[in-house]
Amino acid sequence: MEYWILYTQYIASVNRNRREPARLMGMSLEDLAQGVLAGERPALARALSLAERDATVAGELLAQLAGQRGHAHIVGITGPPGAGKSTLVGALARMLLAPGRSVAVLAVDPSSPVSGGALLGDRFRIGEAGEGRCFIRSTATRGSLGGLTGAAQQMVRLMDLAGFDLVLVETVGTGQSEIDVARLADTLCVVFPPALGDELQAIKAGILELADLLVVTKADTPAAGPAVQSLRSVAPLWRTAPPIHPVSAVSGEGMGDLVAAVLQRADSGLSSRQSAGHQAGIPGEGLEAAFDLMWAELARRLPACAGLTLEVLPSAAGSLRLRILPGQGEGGFQLGLATGALAVLAESAGMACRIEDQTGEGLTLVVTAA
Repeated sequence: MEYWILYTQYIASVNRNRREPARLMGMSLEDLAQGVLAGERPALARALSLAERDATVAGELLAQLAGQRGHAHIVGITGPPGAGKSTLVGALARMLLAPGRSVAVLAVDPSSPVSGGALLGDRFRIGEAGEGRCFIRSTATRGSLGGLTGAAQQMVRLMDLAGFDLVLVETVGTGQSEIDVARLADTLCVVFPPALGDELQAIKAGILELADLLVVTKADTPAAGPAVQSLRSVAPLWRTAPPIHPVSAVSGEGMGDLVAAVLQRADSGLSSRQSAGHQAGIPGEGLEAAFDLMWAELARRLPACAGLTLEVLPSAAGSLRLRILPGQGEGGFQLGLATGALAVLAESAGMACRIEDQTGEGLTLVVTAA
């Protein structure tokens, strides 16, 4: 097993050292990092492209930015297909720009299961919300589940470091169980379209229960009233009773109240992500949630490691200790493969992952913020 661990870590280091300058599109990592911090749009666009194409190089870029902190309030916008999320995001971005705020938008589109491509049509529905103080980036899920792309965390981090006041993250059309955006957002807006189904639809557990703001779209249609009543009847049964905002992005009805609610949370420093321990990459906060995302990404990229089991051990403050055990018929190869991959994924997420102990059939890892 020691051989496979050393081998996979060696391959990871070789791959990092063989990056071609062209991969950075003519800029050094240092120049790219400084450009992002200065808010330069070309540098940010290049950094986001790196995050999409190469998580390892993007991790090296974020390592250059270690210790830097942005001030952006992250607003997640999710809901089922056809809810009007993109139209809402466009209207919301334009209204948030009016008070002088700067806004970045990350719009995630689904990838084709046949070709692997994506139309990136969200960009057309959002439109050009504003010049200078607004930046819009479309990206594809590339097979990731949960409503976001695997690079979303890095991309949002880069937008934050570029100095934006608010970052709007629009997911693909989701159901009740796709909750990745809840781990990323300070404010989670769940979009609920009218005429989606009967009243039982609103009672189903999942993403609706995690909402900070519930938004009923197409408020200028007759079906909006019953949808609002359905939500109001069941919202008190959840852990919190989020405010319900009926809006119409076309007519502007209710948009002012929604913008005021978002800005109130941003100005007050309210964050459901932070209060739930979901903030990844910050010392002492959300390491377990961040590792959960890494573990899911490991299983997606390396099916051979899907049978490994994970135990969370007592940990010191600011660290996470885990025990990884092989499944039936598995051994050192899978453990070594997983350890090397986790080291690379941790680095790309701004964390460090090292082996603390290797006894018996399993091994113990320690994860800390880099």
